[in-house]
Amino acid sequence: MTSRHPLSSFVPRQPAEWMPARVVLLCEPDAETLFSILHTSAANFLRPFSLAKARDEHRAYRHLLETHGAHVIDLRALLAQANRAALIAWVRQATALDFDPALRAEERAEVQAQLEAGLQMLDADSLVDVLMLRPTLHVAHSADALDPTTRYSTRFSLAPLSPHYVRDTLMTTSAGVVITRLKLASRSAENELAAYALEVLGIQPIYRVQPPGTLEGGDFIPCGDFVFQGQGLLTNEEGVRQCLEHGVYGHVEVAVVETPAQGMDEMHLDTYFAMLDRDLAICLDDRLAGDAEPAVRVYLPQGTRTVTYTLARTVLFSRYLAEKGIQVIPISKAEQALFAANVLTIGPRKVIAAKQAGAAFFQRLRGFGVDVYPVDFEALSGGYGGPHCASQVLLR
Repeated sequence: MTSRHPLSSFVPRQPAEWMPARVVLLCEPDAETLFSILHTSAANFLRPFSLAKARDEHRAYRHLLETHGAHVIDLRALLAQANRAALIAWVRQATALDFDPALRAEERAEVQAQLEAGLQMLDADSLVDVLMLRPTLHVAHSADALDPTTRYSTRFSLAPLSPHYVRDTLMTTSAGVVITRLKLASRSAENELAAYALEVLGIQPIYRVQPPGTLEGGDFIPCGDFVFQGQGLLTNEEGVRQCLEHGVYGHVEVAVVETPAQGMDEMHLDTYFAMLDRDLAICLDDRLAGDAEPAVRVYLPQGTRTVTYTLARTVLFSRYLAEKGIQVIPISKAEQALFAANVLTIGPRKVIAAKQAGAAFFQRLRGFGVDVYPVDFEALSGGYGGPHCASQVLLR
């Protein structure tokens, strides 16, 4: 069992994207992110960036959220607050031993005991460091052994995470929180961190996506009596089917947006579309007409106690938006590449946006009565995301 967090009494729900953000999960990048910076093409990062600058940007983003009334929970700090026995158990699962065949059984037991003794001595923050770095200890006899303290030669290899894009590991609906299933193997352990975080908060997830389904939080946008659920490069049809089957969206209409583009620059729905209010959105212009326009499968809820869904029709994305009375502010591909669509809406027509999206974009938004709060994401966006990707709203 974990110790209960002070916020453990809140019930997570997110009925609509434009409602005020009250509880937000973030994760400030730390030492584990260094390794992704050193080899960006293995980490799904756009480019190298300064970790120090990314930390400063992240803290400014957190301060802005708090200024607007959100209670911010940092994932690292939250995990450090777990019951010590639970935290050590999680770290054990993230740590591996790889023995040279020449090591005898009693020697392997000795190494295992030393590792356990080391874990028992670490403080909570250091245990979280190990949890993030996911080390493997490759142990062999030392050719230079002089005494018991030098009898082994150990090489450490790491499988570090970069979990500061907390949007994708969870999906918060009007009914509760779903643990998603990330498609990229390099990110899959982030789902475990999300599960641990919910445990510390005392939150029981309403579902966890199972293989072969994949589903990521950046593909979900709640809109009151209906939701947008993206399906494309990283969220597959099986992941969506499971969520429909288990009624995780609540008693609402589900609009499954089938993204025709299969590039990482439009990996999620939130990379090209955002809701700013119940009747206002921004969208990449080529998603509103032509070959790149998505089709939308519309599922209607049935039943009361147990929700099931039936496929009612399939329409084009622009038509569905018009049917819902949503006015769209189009953005260009150049603006989308600067994460213009990846805003975090913190209230009706109130958004936090990446400063890099540009003054012209902000001026257009203000012309529609939108309050824009720019925040510098120059370094953070090197990890391939903006303010929406870097946050998981647990309560609106």
